[in-house]
Amino acid sequence: MKKNIVLIVFLGFLMVMNGVLLFLVVKKPNQRHGPPREFISNQLDFNEVQTERFMELDREHHRKMRGFDNELRDRKEVLFSHLGDTDFSDKELDSLTKRISELSKAREMEVFRYFRQIEEICDTKQKQKLQRIVSGALRPGPPGDRPPPGGPPPR
Repeated sequence: MKKNIVLIVFLGFLMVMNGVLLFLVVKKPNQRHGPPREFISNQLDFNEVQTERFMELDREHHRKMRGFDNELRDRKEVLFSHLGDTDFSDKELDSLTKRISELSKAREMEVFRYFRQIEEICDTKQKQKLQRIVSGALRPGPPGDRPPPGGPPPR
């Protein structure tokens, strides 16, 4: 009989804990703001002309980024396919890693140019907001640990 009571109490405890966990997961506010393009457009409050230009920039940026990502993935697959290959020379390794670093550099330059182009379509107030958004995105740590793009809320 005592074993049954301990088992029932333990089972009840687990059910309550599952309920609390479910509540926390369901009620947790969504940290994501949707696709980055929507977040940027909404935060900067673009007018119709700015939105149209921004969407053109974003489409072109995503096309370029897909190209970089695809080639980077392909080069890394080639690199690691030679992991157990004893005939794979240091010269071949250097060549592949050099290409990977060139692609990574070009990718980062594209991201910088993309934000510079966004800045060009912004008015003065929007440029300040964009700077805060970019600064917030560059801070280390998980997004939940960062202050909102407009800075910390007033106390």
